[in-house]
Amino acid sequence: MPSRIATRDALQALFHPRAVAVVGASDDTTKHGYIVLTNVRNTGFRGGIYGISRRIKDVDGIPCFPDLASVPEPVDTAFLAIPAEAAVQAVRDCARAGLKAVIVGSAGYAESLDAAGGERQQELQRIAQEEGIRIVGPNCNGIYNAHFPVSIGFNTSHAKRQAPGGISIFSHSGALFDAMAGRLAMLGAGLSLFASAGNEADMSVLDYMEYGISHAPTRVIALLIDSLDDGPRFRRLALAAYDAGKHVVALKIGGSAAGAAAAVAHSSRMAGDNASYHALFRASGVATVATLEGLMTAAALLDRYGRRPGKLGSLSTSGAGASLIADRCEALGVPLATLTAETHDAIDGHKMFSRIGNPLDLGIFGGMRRSSEVPTLLMRDPGVSLVLGLVHAMNPWQGDPYRKAMAAAREATGKPLLLVTPGGLPDAERETYRLSGIDVFTDTDILLEAIGALLTAPPDAIPPAEASPAPGLSIPESAAPASATPKSPTPAMPPRALTEPESLRLLAQYGVRTVPTIECDSAADAVAAAARLGYPVVLKGVAEGVAHKSDHGLVHIGLTNPDAVARAFAAAGCARVVVQAMIRGELEAIAGVTRADGVGLVLIAGLGGIFAEALRDVTTFAIPASRSVIEAELANSRLGRVLASPRWTHKTAAEAFIDLLLGLQSAALAIGDSLQAIDVNPVILGAAGAVAVDALVVPRS
Repeated sequence: MPSRIATRDALQALFHPRAVAVVGASDDTTKHGYIVLTNVRNTGFRGGIYGISRRIKDVDGIPCFPDLASVPEPVDTAFLAIPAEAAVQAVRDCARAGLKAVIVGSAGYAESLDAAGGERQQELQRIAQEEGIRIVGPNCNGIYNAHFPVSIGFNTSHAKRQAPGGISIFSHSGALFDAMAGRLAMLGAGLSLFASAGNEADMSVLDYMEYGISHAPTRVIALLIDSLDDGPRFRRLALAAYDAGKHVVALKIGGSAAGAAAAVAHSSRMAGDNASYHALFRASGVATVATLEGLMTAAALLDRYGRRPGKLGSLSTSGAGASLIADRCEALGVPLATLTAETHDAIDGHKMFSRIGNPLDLGIFGGMRRSSEVPTLLMRDPGVSLVLGLVHAMNPWQGDPYRKAMAAAREATGKPLLLVTPGGLPDAERETYRLSGIDVFTDTDILLEAIGALLTAPPDAIPPAEASPAPGLSIPESAAPASATPKSPTPAMPPRALTEPESLRLLAQYGVRTVPTIECDSAADAVAAAARLGYPVVLKGVAEGVAHKSDHGLVHIGLTNPDAVARAFAAAGCARVVVQAMIRGELEAIAGVTRADGVGLVLIAGLGGIFAEALRDVTTFAIPASRSVIEAELANSRLGRVLASPRWTHKTAAEAFIDLLLGLQSAALAIGDSLQAIDVNPVILGAAGAVAVDALVVPRS
């Protein structure tokens, strides 16, 4: 079996080929076999260009040959402009002709949702493994390298000579290439690389991302993704990009939570697709946007200014404009800086009326002739990373002082100053700002999306494992909830959901504080257990395959005497029960872990009990997460605000809850690929700290 061509070697040949062939060359100007072939030539490629066709000898002067073996020089990559049925064998032929990479443009594979399409895609994967060739697609429209240059594809923008620049676009959608490249051109930004990933039968968006990190002209990687195939790898690549001084911005499309509706675990139903991806992006230091325009604007500004972690300063030529910016910043999650007392006092000395704030209304100063220092004072504030100004067109007598003051502020501070002018500006005014290094835009929300990307915090450091794997499910049955010290190998997971006592014992080994629990096989044992624990107690039936016991009448709470315990045992109808101490608290929380498709394991936390799914207010963390990250994110949630409230008297409960979350994370990391989900619902918060009173551990199918 031939050795598989290394991904980097294949991508180098793909983006820097010596010669390119189009299999299925055509002289019909409407066919991909014509369009792709002439695009390669017309966009400036200086290597060999060949058509493969048994019918024609040339296409507009480009020579055609009956097969790859007849081409007079080595070909590195080919575009297959032929139907799916023929493309599978053509990929094998390309591999045997010595090509390193092939682009399969046709549809008719897994995306067609029929058995034949799925089989064709599996056959492509087998060929890639057996023959060593690397595949772009299928169901894609090609690639572009603006620096080499080479354009191999059939999108409208494949026919254009794209201005070379620092932005690489790797996308699951090829059809949107023209929209993205066109927006970059409008912004005065240049393209580096483009790849349409298609169905990812072989190479994925992550392979192109990794290549982009090492590609010297690329400074920004813009991702348009449906899903990822390996969340932990994405996180490692994002950290590598950050270390290399390169910026990553992502637009995630799709994200319905419908797929989780039937999940057994609460955590799996509540950690929606979008929340899990955004937790991964946040941990990875990857900027996110919600629109295509925002993606390209963010990429252009990241290329121009780089990352600017921190908060926004803002000014407007009117009070209404200042209020509008404040409203849109809140809606879009763009943080506004709180000005220091020194900045506030310095600006306050210039005002004629009203008050100083951020956003700042320039109208309160009676014009810039007497207050030209105000923009500079705002931009010099240490909490301000960049400034957004909302302005309008002005006559020279009115506008010249404003433009001069803002140009001086930009020059004095070196911080980006971006202007939004919803009504537009005359060319002369726009040019004045441009010459001062000030960019002008017309769409407020799109610009704020991009500003949010610039303000994105650096990636979280991946914390070291805080616990070694524990010795499986061997913890002795006892009333003691104390956490055992983790010791050795990965827990052996049975091929079913763990029972509640099994789940609690396993989690206790990782530092999760659990309710004192005793397993019993008879009513007499249950009564004895209750006496040992002290009344009141809770009795629960243990039934394999039953995830939510209260739905089946298996939970009996507030039992205060032996007769009540005996009756509860009989009512449970199970051969085995657990008796637990009844933990009292002020608040119920939910905590858990779930495996999110494409992302990997994520940790969730939020309000629990009956509120868990009714309110669906959970915070999601990509695993592993550090204590400081969990503390910061949890503080912004409803649960965090309750625990920080002056009226919440149990101040140690918040720290105890974070300890519990870290214990869950340790368990998840130890179990690893065998884990699908962990539920702890409820966690009782109060004077006793944070105690898990019910748990469910679900293995991965």
